[in-house]
Amino acid sequence: MKILMVTTGMDIGGAETHISELCFALKKRGVCVWVASSGGVYVSALQKNGIPHVTLPLDRKTPRSLAEAKKGLRDLIRREAFDIVHAHARIPAFLCGQLRRRYGFRFVTTDHLDFRVTPLLRRLTDWGELTFAVSEDLRAYLIRNYRIEPERIALTVNGIDTERFSPREGDPALREELQIGDRALVLHVSRLEKHLSLCVRALMGAVGLLAGSVALAVVGDGAYAQTLREEAEALNAALGYRAVILTGAVTDVERYIAVSDLVVSPSRAAMEAMACAKPTIVCGSQGYGGIFGEALTEKAIKSNFCFRGAVLPTPELLAEDIRCILKMSAEEKAALGERGRRFIRENYSVDIMAQTQLDGYRKLLGEGQSQRYDILICGYYGYGNMGDETLLSVITGELLRQRPALRICALSADPQKTRQAHRVDAIARFDLERIDRVMRRSRMLLFGGGNLLQDKTSTHSLLYYTHVLRMAKGRGLKILVCANGIGPLFSEENRKRTKEALRFADEISLRDPDSLAFVRSAVGQKPVRLTFDPAILAEKTDFPIPTEPYFAVAPKKLSAAFTETLVRTVRALSEKSGLTPILVSLYGKQDLAYTKALSARTGAAVYRPRNAGECIALFSSAQLVISSRLHGLVYATAAGCPMMGYSDDEKLFAYLDYIGFGSQAPLPCGLSDDADADTALQCALRILNQSEYCRGLLSDGICVWKARARKEMTEALRLLDGPTEQKDVSAHILS
Repeated sequence: MKILMVTTGMDIGGAETHISELCFALKKRGVCVWVASSGGVYVSALQKNGIPHVTLPLDRKTPRSLAEAKKGLRDLIRREAFDIVHAHARIPAFLCGQLRRRYGFRFVTTDHLDFRVTPLLRRLTDWGELTFAVSEDLRAYLIRNYRIEPERIALTVNGIDTERFSPREGDPALREELQIGDRALVLHVSRLEKHLSLCVRALMGAVGLLAGSVALAVVGDGAYAQTLREEAEALNAALGYRAVILTGAVTDVERYIAVSDLVVSPSRAAMEAMACAKPTIVCGSQGYGGIFGEALTEKAIKSNFCFRGAVLPTPELLAEDIRCILKMSAEEKAALGERGRRFIRENYSVDIMAQTQLDGYRKLLGEGQSQRYDILICGYYGYGNMGDETLLSVITGELLRQRPALRICALSADPQKTRQAHRVDAIARFDLERIDRVMRRSRMLLFGGGNLLQDKTSTHSLLYYTHVLRMAKGRGLKILVCANGIGPLFSEENRKRTKEALRFADEISLRDPDSLAFVRSAVGQKPVRLTFDPAILAEKTDFPIPTEPYFAVAPKKLSAAFTETLVRTVRALSEKSGLTPILVSLYGKQDLAYTKALSARTGAAVYRPRNAGECIALFSSAQLVISSRLHGLVYATAAGCPMMGYSDDEKLFAYLDYIGFGSQAPLPCGLSDDADADTALQCALRILNQSEYCRGLLSDGICVWKARARKEMTEALRLLDGPTEQKDVSAHILS
């Protein structure tokens, strides 16, 4: 897919940053992206990331400039044959709309704000075949003012790069450069145009009301910057210190956020500050929101953090909220910042933004019917099981890290959720007709992680997965059974089915030695190797942890007798060890109600990490993890935390054997579900007493285990690139 982004300029501004982040995210997903604009500070960043930029006078309305820009766009579009042209401002959209009528390319726009509407401007504005709106109120604005059909409008978000914008220590040298001394620093980020100056002026007034205690740094530039600079100099002279500093345009705004005490900004600038966990007052020249907290979320989302239609900012309102934040304790400020960061990560990530745009592009191009894929991934995805979602995330993430242009599609119970959560396309796992069509346009099936070939869940599950393998073989795909565990298989007939299905694979890797032994006996000379569960590659992310020393329990509902034993074990272990117990839900659909019931009986708090990174963060500070789910043990391994498997599931014990804590190890760390509470308590206390030994063993092994998991993705790409055998679509294979 080849996309041309067209906008007025690439200087500091919310829309410009949105375009930059979107370009970077699309390029990581293998999309070829170009940008045409009048230029600006972001051009060097685009080019550094391999995104071509073409400079055209798209920021001027003179007849000569419009003619020059139109000719430049025409030549560029004809030469490069873009699949989609995506305009982000009124002048570019007007010119692209004219060119489309002649050259017939697919045309998309994004509405970043509520432009002024007049009868003439309404006629001159072209919203393309599909319009992205960055908030609900802009969607309503488009329908109300331009009569655009609702089905032609797709909601997207202002995606924030939460790795770039993240909590960090401020640079003392920057504070010295700003010459603010020990005063609290208030930061405002905005394009400095006359119609956007209301908030800056109100902030200057607030600084006057708070004379001596605060300084204001204004990051940004524009046609009105000189006027504001003169007003700032007059205020500074009246107050007798450098109270207001206009920095001009900068591309490293995160450095300024880091040294600030709080941020007062609208829209994207406010969201970037929140991602950095800074206390934030959401305020712009279109409306005043206030200190961001739970009460503001609904209005903030609907207005893209602009609070259009709300009361306008005044010096008194701003001064009151600034005082409120500065009076908070360090703990209160940290909690306020953490809530803001979590909100941004949940609702405004770059991945959400990129995926909504890709979905729109593909819908417009009709790629759902004709897209070709390098890899089709099969697994237990889309059900909300954190372990399986982690497998899909790390497998696709590592494959795309090694080869960004890879085209991947996953089979999922919830394709839309899978597309949003992961950087891949997805189709319904039980739509066998569509799976067959997609297989005809794919190169390899990656049978992706987990114990898929087992009959403990049901024979129906096993029949589904063996059928997928058979279909892939019939359609001539290369097949990699990747990092699987095998079993349990209670039926001899199912053992036979599994062995037959495994013979369809070109190569097989297993995540534990027991599965390796079974497969080698089943497939003879076929390439088989030992790897490690890919979930070990998940990286720790931010997550609030208990303040008291604690141990974590990741339960799974088994029998009533096991529940009684687990309750007694948790109570006794807390009493004997002095540690606070917490309960962690790893599978919302199945575990959450159970953990809440256990909480009522044990007094343990329930924690709900959303992903592996948050779970690893929670386990990193735990003294012990007791898990009835395999991936609870894998996350504990990644966190370097002592662990105890307590379950009826053989795969947990196979995993513990593999990492050196099995039944024959010096420190056995696994118990079957029929072990009584005294036995479980003694096992847990023994592990706690030897926690340094456990941590040392995990520290010694983690690099090797991660290397094995990473190498498996390299092996997958090697198989993908190798020669393809002639397709065999014989009836007995497809039956």
